[in-house]
Amino acid sequence: MATGNLVTNQGKLICLNRTFNTIPSYTVVGWFKVGTGTNTPSEGDTGLQTPVIITGGSDLKLIATATVDEPTLTSTNECVLLTTDANGNYLTEFGLFNNDGTKKCFSRAVYIGITKTASVQVIFTEKDMVA
Repeated sequence: MATGNLVTNQGKLICLNRTFNTIPSYTVVGWFKVGTGTNTPSEGDTGLQTPVIITGGSDLKLIATATVDEPTLTSTNECVLLTTDANGNYLTEFGLFNNDGTKKCFSRAVYIGITKTASVQVIFTEKDMVA
């Protein structure tokens, strides 16, 4: 469903920092955001275009599951919006963020919109591959 998933420059820095620094200064990716923006993702993105509140006054939610498949060099992150999350929005963008105090945007995607209501639960699955 995603039409423009892209690892940002900040995402590339997170990877390099965590790979080559003995004591990394950037934390792991552990959060996601959703929004209503439609701009094409670019490497220079530092956040979503128009993030929305997911729950409890926050525009961030913890990733539900994260796995790494070493043989295929892929990571998979599953992110769940419950029926109580982000209602009343026409969602068109998604992004992963790290755990830093000031979160860094690892990746961003835009997609065909989803009208989010209390009768809709959404599961986003992002797969990234080292090529």
